Amino acid sequence: MYVYESDDEGETAFDTTLPIQTFAEKYFKPYLNVAQVCTKMSDGCWKTGNFYGYYDLAGNKKTDTVPYSLVLNNGMVFGFNKVADGSYNLISIIVDINGKSSKNVMGRDVFSFYLFNQDTVKIGQTDLRYKNIKNGVYPGGYAEGGIPHAVLTREELLDQSTWRSCNKNSYNASSPRPGIGAACAALIFKDGWNISKDYPW
Repeated sequence: MYVYESDDEGETAFDTTLPIQTFAEKYFKPYLNVAQVCTKMSDGCWKTGNFYGYYDLAGNKKTDTVPYSLVLNNGMVFGFNKVADGSYNLISIIVDINGKSSKNVMGRDVFSFYLFNQDTVKIGQTDLRYKNIKNGVYPGGYAEGGIPHAVLTREELLDQSTWRSCNKNSYNASSPRPGIGAACAALIFKDGWNISKDYPW
């Protein structure tokens, strides 16, 4: 809806250099039916059992990964996260599809989406697949260098050596954002929005 209102050609990139709250309030909040806003996880938007946060696919608690969240009227939660170091700006949208529960888990009822922007992403190694990626929101998180999980092969999404893959034993590079299992939404997307027999949950 934002792109439609701002650019008929659909070529406008989201400005991922904005502070995360400004970003969410510009591109998302006006187009959603928002019941509650949180500026930190402990404000109550993210509630799992007896703590504020969620579990990643490997069972690790994630309690500090969402600095700004919107709870919709239907209970769904949109959490916004940004990783920036001066040379790149990577934004993830972490969606809890059923809101507060006894055990919110990445890859089960919490899913990561990644906002790719060619102009503000750090591309690593010799992977050239990014050159054909259009700006926009992609299911899954991002692999090393900021490449969307959605452009990886199905085998890569399940491979434990892929960064934050849809595998309980995934390599995590000691980073808390957004955690093991971030690639699961991309795997479901690759499987035609179905849960396959080898899905890791």
